[in-house]
Amino acid sequence: MTDDHQHKATQIAFNFGPVNGNVLQQHIHTTQPSQPAEPVTAAENESAAATETTQESATASKQLSIGQAVILLSTLLGEPLEQGFGKHKTQLADFISAVTGYKSGSVRQKIMEIGKMDVYPHNIQQDAEMVAKILEPYNSQAASDIRITYLDE
Repeated sequence: MTDDHQHKATQIAFNFGPVNGNVLQQHIHTTQPSQPAEPVTAAENESAAATETTQESATASKQLSIGQAVILLSTLLGEPLEQGFGKHKTQLADFISAVTGYKSGSVRQKIMEIGKMDVYPHNIQQDAEMVAKILEPYNSQAASDIRITYLDE
């Protein structure tokens, strides 16, 4: 430790140390400055950023995707997405758009896309599982319905 560093640490301790303790000398224990870290390569930096982004999006999503919102709200409303059933899909799209803030046309397109499927692709199944996990503590029957409909459980 340099003398200048020791002097600054002593001065700080003196300024903030005990006032009425009849302390003649105060011993300061400071650590040596750490050795400089090894340089991080750009690839390691990008990998760390990608990992953080993936973890944040998986665990701390602040907003549902369009597909997740469609799955959640259609299940809660008891509105099947299959072609030929239920109310007009435009009305459902308008409702989901009003609740989520997504454009009505984009929501309607997702409703029609999900409604045409007999077997759901991996991304729809992931959306359904995430919605079911979020919904489970509040409405276990709806979460079960989502799993049955989209995950074939």
